[in-house]
Amino acid sequence: MKVSVSLPEDDINFVDHYARDRGTTRSAVMHEAVQMLRRRDLAMDYAAANDEWATSGEADVWEAVTGDGLR
Repeated sequence: MKVSVSLPEDDINFVDHYARDRGTTRSAVMHEAVQMLRRRDLAMDYAAANDEWATSGEADVWEAVTGDGLR
């Protein structure tokens, strides 16, 4: 799919330099950037879910049994 985006000149220069250094295209650079944003958001979601779990009291319940049979 072809799209058009408006970016500041500095950003375009960065993308072009990045693509040139790696022997790839602007499209590939933008695709990589989108993938990185998705991974960052996913990591933040996992961290938030872990924090919620830890503060809900459920972590304490699991901690009481996770060592069963391992000693």
